[in-house]
Amino acid sequence: MSRTVVDERRVLRPEFAPYLPMMDFLAELLGPRTEVVLHDTSDVSRSIVALTNGHVSGRSVGGPATDLVLKVLQNHEHDDRDFLANYLAVSRTGGAFRSSTFFIRDRAGAVVGMLCVNVDDEPLRRARDLLEAITATTGVPKAAVDLGAGAAAPVAERLSASVDELALDGIDRIVSARGVEPHRMSVQEKTATVGDLERAGVFLLKGAVAQVASALQVSEPTVYRYLSQVRRARV
Repeated sequence: MSRTVVDERRVLRPEFAPYLPMMDFLAELLGPRTEVVLHDTSDVSRSIVALTNGHVSGRSVGGPATDLVLKVLQNHEHDDRDFLANYLAVSRTGGAFRSSTFFIRDRAGAVVGMLCVNVDDEPLRRARDLLEAITATTGVPKAAVDLGAGAAAPVAERLSASVDELALDGIDRIVSARGVEPHRMSVQEKTATVGDLERAGVFLLKGAVAQVASALQVSEPTVYRYLSQVRRARV
């Protein structure tokens, strides 16, 4: 039987109380390949306050938020929705999951937590691939055995095991997307990159400024200056 592990170092918000038994229920219902995570958004550096079946993604209580959590908090994405369902998430080790997130709100409607379910349905994907291989030799129409979206679905979330991993992954992806080596970037390109990182919520993480400075090959005061310019432009 799956058991939820709670971070004993944290005092759980009262809003979270109804969700703890729900975590055991979901894990027991959906099986050992399903991870259930409770995030407290008040501290994104160690937002995982309760976890069931953490072996699925390799994470543990006290772990950080995900890039999706950061974007939701930074940009108020999905303020008009109660949940997101059946999107693709990946882990640093290459695991792929069918994931869903329920937003937990306080009385004022602000997101204070998230209940996330990550299903490792690799056996189902292998079965789908086998059926497709069989239909290729038997002439059965592919649509007759379609089991849903394949691996081409866009990645909506990355599951990180540590704050450094979360920050570095986001920084690497955004800096690489510029298509220009940092030492060849203009001031405008570096400022725009800092803007992309800001919108991704990277600066919500402790120590992110130092990591961004290293990636862009500039000083920390320079990153703060770029960030100030980006934030003034948004006002």
